[in-house]
Amino acid sequence: MPKIDAQLGIRVTKDLKARLTAQARSEMKSVSTLVVQVMEAYLESVGNGKKD
Repeated sequence: MPKIDAQLGIRVTKDLKARLTAQARSEMKSVSTLVVQVMEAYLESVGNGKKD
């Protein structure tokens, strides 16, 4: 994964935050790392991804 050098703040529902936290824990990752990976995969799937 490339170096993270920018910050993005988003608001989510309590339920989504809890689900993200649970999934991140199950994968032994931070929520931030999980969200970045999910967003990268989405952008690649729609043809707007940039692979380093």
